[in-house]
Amino acid sequence: MTPNHRTNNAKEIREAIFATIDPKRIAENLRQFTKEPHVAGTEANKRVAEKIANIWKQNGIEDVHFVPYDVLLSYPNFSSPNHLSVLSADGQVNFRTDGVSPELMAPNSEDLRSSIQWLAYSAEGTVEGEAVYCHYGREEDFERLSKEFNITSLKGKIAILRYNVEYRGDKVRNAQERGAIGAILYSDPAEVARDGIEPGHTFPSAVWMPIGGVQRGSLKELNGDPLTPLLPARADFFKERTLEEAQEQKVLPSIPVLPLSYGDATQILSRIDGPKVPSEWQGNCGNFSYRVGPNLVKGQRLKLEVQSKMETRTVQNVIGYIRGAEFPDEWVMLGNHFDAWVFGSIDPNSGTAILAEVGRAFAEAVKTKGWRPKRTLVFCAWDAEEHGLIGSNEFVEEFANVLTERAVVYLNVDLISNNQSLDVRTVPSLYSAVTDAAKTVPNPMDSERRMGRETVFDSWLHFFPAPTRWLPQMPKMAVPGGGSDHATFLHFLGIPVADFTYRNASWLTYPLYHSRYELPFVNEHLFDNNNLAVHKAVGQYWAELGRAFADSPLLPINATVFAHKLLADYVGAVKESVLSLHLRFPNASAPAVRQLSNLLQNVRLFIEQAEKFERELSMEKETPKLARANSRLRKLDQCFVNPTMGLAREEPEKRHVLFSMAKGDSYQVDVMAAVQQKIMQLANAKSEKQRANRGRELALELTVIQQATLCAVRTLRETI
Repeated sequence: MTPNHRTNNAKEIREAIFATIDPKRIAENLRQFTKEPHVAGTEANKRVAEKIANIWKQNGIEDVHFVPYDVLLSYPNFSSPNHLSVLSADGQVNFRTDGVSPELMAPNSEDLRSSIQWLAYSAEGTVEGEAVYCHYGREEDFERLSKEFNITSLKGKIAILRYNVEYRGDKVRNAQERGAIGAILYSDPAEVARDGIEPGHTFPSAVWMPIGGVQRGSLKELNGDPLTPLLPARADFFKERTLEEAQEQKVLPSIPVLPLSYGDATQILSRIDGPKVPSEWQGNCGNFSYRVGPNLVKGQRLKLEVQSKMETRTVQNVIGYIRGAEFPDEWVMLGNHFDAWVFGSIDPNSGTAILAEVGRAFAEAVKTKGWRPKRTLVFCAWDAEEHGLIGSNEFVEEFANVLTERAVVYLNVDLISNNQSLDVRTVPSLYSAVTDAAKTVPNPMDSERRMGRETVFDSWLHFFPAPTRWLPQMPKMAVPGGGSDHATFLHFLGIPVADFTYRNASWLTYPLYHSRYELPFVNEHLFDNNNLAVHKAVGQYWAELGRAFADSPLLPINATVFAHKLLADYVGAVKESVLSLHLRFPNASAPAVRQLSNLLQNVRLFIEQAEKFERELSMEKETPKLARANSRLRKLDQCFVNPTMGLAREEPEKRHVLFSMAKGDSYQVDVMAAVQQKIMQLANAKSEKQRANRGRELALELTVIQQATLCAVRTLRETI
């Protein structure tokens, strides 16, 4: 085929791209990116950014460049570990942690950069006190401590918090708000060593966390640079906040916090006295009963020593393009971050290695098939994600207006951690696109094919079934919350996103998460030992989803599915709550009931208009008409962004009126949170006057959703 010939055969291009994606190249990329610990803001991470840029350029990605920001980052004292000690009643040291995780196999490193145990943005300091076991540190856990154990305050105490379930920063914030002077976060064997803690059952023999491993991570609340809210952290921009203000506003913790291994946690938990914990709070650290505290046996107490420094450093995103032939100002964006807490072979560099190969496969199709996508493919490697989505958040803040006009979709892969199933978090308008792409990718697992599950979609539907009346053959697809670089695209700008991974359905967070043991050995020998077949399949899926958005004459954005989901699940759930309130408080809820009726009428109108829109375009071949239709589809999800109403009145970063990061857990998402808040406030109001006010406020929040829905209806129409 001559370079001047452009093929329009989607199947031919898909097959060419699938055949080009080479697992050996993915493996080599992975080794290149994980040679040394590369925390954001360090010279090591700068070297990774340069490797990415060089590989992309060599592969044929166009206009590869860096986009830098000066941001506040956090580091430990890498030459002096942090410690937790158990002191006797007379001050003698009965136990002291090493503060480092042991090396368990070559080519790991004895460098303290890889072994030191720390959490970003912890306050520096030394504190002593008794301990309270707070389970997962959720609001409900603290409520239970208060009601069942009469522990209403943590003043002067060190909180023992168990990883899992919700974002670590929210756990620490909850403890700090109750007066804790320090906090410990530990991984329990019940979650990270389910087959037992013996060496033969944990890394390097298996994917489970070894006895000395810890989960690192960030404690920062809110996305992005903590000193420049809503503005990009450019070197030439003024920084609104000081460090002290960030701590006062609880964006950063003001107490020292340290992660512990379950080996060290056993030494603490076994010494805590007091009532036994509820049975569901019991873990597997040892053959003893967990106790609440606050006393330790024999009058012992804990001493927590944390060294932590905050520094403004330069981070740099890497951006590159394959320009579209027909609609170069319509961008299909593929992204992953590259900074890691240690080596990062799973989080994030499994995704980094795959993205580089996906880019090469696209560029090869351009060179060898004479093909060029209709729309521009934008490749994004984000920096400083681990400190709190900093690189991507600052990029969105800087280029918000451009992205609002040009971005069609953002497709994110943070990591892959297992070989069982694809798992996609996305918005309803993309349900059809993400499932259709999965049906084209051969199943990478022999065991799955032997069960008759020939494609990635088949395994996904099997392990994550979620049938509905109007979508009987759809797997479960949660709405994306926080936790990775898609967040600001969706919650701030309303750009439709898909965030996907390959994982084990029985756990959400893989056992070696953020530990020093994330090495290529794990990828190649413990969970993807068939020549990285799963990594290849994820690359094929990512590429096909990108190709579909970049090259389809009509964008695969499904307005009808969106409208049905809005009626059946989102507004439907609110309807039940509002009508229940109406039975209790008919007068106070009357305005909300009327407004709910109006909203339901408009959502049904949305369904009718979406179905009409798709019927009219089902046989359309004329490019100008399709281009006009695409311009409307691109704006559909953005109708649900309101910068001044809903949660944005008090939390201006939460501009999406349907989806927002959950208040108590930044990893999760709340649906119609402003409406749900007013429902709760009306239900809990203490007086008739309060109920009347809350009822009016609820009606207003329903109106905000109604306005967004009407925007969607009118966006799909050719005329107002």
